[in-house]
Amino acid sequence: MIVKDKEDLRKKLLAKLLALTCEERERRSRMVEKNISDFSLYQQAKVIMVYYPLKGEVDLLGTVRKALGKKKICFPVIDLPNNNLIPYLAGDLTKGFSRSPYGVMQPEINQTQSMPTEDIDLVLIPGLAFDIRKNRLGRGGGFYDRFIKKLSAHTKTVGVAFNFQILKDLPVSIPQDERIDFLITDSQIL
Repeated sequence: MIVKDKEDLRKKLLAKLLALTCEERERRSRMVEKNISDFSLYQQAKVIMVYYPLKGEVDLLGTVRKALGKKKICFPVIDLPNNNLIPYLAGDLTKGFSRSPYGVMQPEINQTQSMPTEDIDLVLIPGLAFDIRKNRLGRGGGFYDRFIKKLSAHTKTVGVAFNFQILKDLPVSIPQDERIDFLITDSQIL
């Protein structure tokens, strides 16, 4: 039952995300970016992992551009044989990226270096939905859930979403679904 509930929610929320106009998504993304830049843990973080947005997702690339050169920024690379995410450093958003098997832009691993997970201070994580208890509904691959399990205790996770993606409750599968530490939307930090 939980699997079907998750699939139904994924379809519904993905449709809402894709229905946003480019202008609306950009406007809301700028508001999320402002809340991230005001967030004390972001300001203090020296090494941050961020995602490259898929269509409809909160776009944080403006924040990344401002942070490059001041902070170490890494992006996840999908390691399909091991069903994992591996963080790789990015020094430039205009080159050194290619599409993963899932269509996500990721660093070309032969042009950069991996970042040990214990060195990461903050991970900004996309999701189709989050709930007020900080549960996350992803796209169904479980990559971020497995990645979060490997993080050190000092690394904080931040779910990034638009307000309408925050729900009262999400169907949760224990023990595989991992909670995040904080939520940042276009109007709030939870």
